[in-house]
Amino acid sequence: MNVKFKIPMSARKLKEGGMLKELLLTILATTISIVLTFGTSRIIEKRQADRDRRLLAMTIINDMDETITCVRDFLEDENNGYNITIWLMENMDCLESVSDDTLQAFFDYVTPSSFTQQSQFMKNDENILTMSQDSWRTLSDRKFFSNVQDFYNYKALLNRQFEESVIFRKPFTDEEQYQMMMGTDEMSTHEGYVEVCRRMLKSVRVKRYTDFYVYRVYDYEYFLLSTYKSNEENKFLMNIAEQDMEDFINGSHMKVRKVRESDLVGTWESAYATQDYRIVYEYRKDHTFTIDYFSYWTDVAFKGHLMQRYSIAGTWAIAGDSLIKVFDMDSYRMAIDDSGITYQPEKADEIEIIKKEMLQMPEIIESLKPNPRISQAMNIDESGTRLQLKEPGRRAGHSRKIK
Repeated sequence: MNVKFKIPMSARKLKEGGMLKELLLTILATTISIVLTFGTSRIIEKRQADRDRRLLAMTIINDMDETITCVRDFLEDENNGYNITIWLMENMDCLESVSDDTLQAFFDYVTPSSFTQQSQFMKNDENILTMSQDSWRTLSDRKFFSNVQDFYNYKALLNRQFEESVIFRKPFTDEEQYQMMMGTDEMSTHEGYVEVCRRMLKSVRVKRYTDFYVYRVYDYEYFLLSTYKSNEENKFLMNIAEQDMEDFINGSHMKVRKVRESDLVGTWESAYATQDYRIVYEYRKDHTFTIDYFSYWTDVAFKGHLMQRYSIAGTWAIAGDSLIKVFDMDSYRMAIDDSGITYQPEKADEIEIIKKEMLQMPEIIESLKPNPRISQAMNIDESGTRLQLKEPGRRAGHSRKIK
């Protein structure tokens, strides 16, 4: 682009007009260059600040959402445990007919066995609290900042309740739980388990713990109500939509591509496999699949691991960016492998009872009965060895290709 500058008349009349004209043009060009450089730099800095502000806001909002989910789980566990305990108290004369699973749920409710998660839930994204003042200032919105302060204050208060308040303290200590489980063989049989639970149900401490139930529920519900309202307001204040949060959670910086049929064919293992549980998926060229679930059980009645394997088959198809799976419920199979355990001969009957319980249809398979068709959104990484599947309303699942 050619830019022409008009020289003032007074400058044209000067003898040194040529030199002065060149000097004025140089000064003017330099000035324009400086203005453009600093102006462009300011625009870039502002855009980067807006991106940083938005990313920080979504990080905090996500932490609040995850904490809400965590506390809702605590509340659900509290309600379930309380209802089971009250029912057992009212039916103490017929505990022999109660399943071990129900007794275990009661045992977990009144001992520290399932309490670790509560005492640790403050650990999520604690680094947010240690951010510099400059980082906090990028948020700029005072109401948002106030909501965030209130959230972390409430979270700290609830955590102190878990650690210090008598209303949250379990009726039995870690040492008492250890003695009940490890100091005697009483709990190795159903009858012994029943007697242990009966003594616990008669304890004054269990009675007091159930009396404090309403206070624990109040603390949970108050936290959930205040945090939910604040976070919904935060999303409005920072102009963050649900889709924005979903992209943030799923990793908007992932390098993925559309899944082809040839990509899917093969054997995949859930990325969340542990030494106790794993899932293996096999997708074949003829559009059939098999899913095998492996679960490894331990018990005081034997040494080693009992392996539970259940599988189900079906057909698959790719529609756009989604994987459609239709399960064949008649293909469901269950098997128990006891080759990895040893036990005393007198435990044989108890082992058979355990194996019988393991043969019950798992909840994950039971849930497919009403609707055996599942549609999952798909992504695959650039290497073609990492697969992401997601159903509406659920977190994404990840698998790695092993064959």
